[in-house]
Amino acid sequence: PLPENYEVDLAEIEDGYYVDQHCLEALKTMLEAMRSEGLLPLFTSTYRTKAQQEGIWNKYVDRYMAAGYDKATANAMTADFVAVPGTSEHELGLAVDLADSSYPYLDEAQEKTDAQKWLMEHCWEYGFILRYPKDKTEVTGIGYEPWHYRYVGRETAAKMKESGLCL
Repeated sequence: PLPENYEVDLAEIEDGYYVDQHCLEALKTMLEAMRSEGLLPLFTSTYRTKAQQEGIWNKYVDRYMAAGYDKATANAMTADFVAVPGTSEHELGLAVDLADSSYPYLDEAQEKTDAQKWLMEHCWEYGFILRYPKDKTEVTGIGYEPWHYRYVGRETAAKMKESGLCL
């Protein structure tokens, strides 16, 4: 969990989307490289407040409960794809959800888009990792999210790519 007094040094990346200052230049450079190759990445989420994360969490829990699941089961099912408020990387400002503008949906088919193929191949060069890979769900505890990238720095990202390790 994030400490209660944790503060993010926010900077606007574009169009009202914010990230922690520590990853701003790397993210700008990565987006420029993508766009120079004709790709059109689309932000679907960047920094979130704890209140925003709580809203997302509650929306999923409510949806599962409306489908007939009890509260405990709804919470467990939500935790498969949504971080518990106070623990989300989006609250750090170091995570971004990027979709291909030709397919703005956050589902597994996102992996087949040109933008995601590029990101999966090149994100490490800019200090980012695919945070929740398909083959690491047992390790991460979160389902596969081919749109969720986390800034860890160039050196760490390169080591993670080479070793095959994940957070």
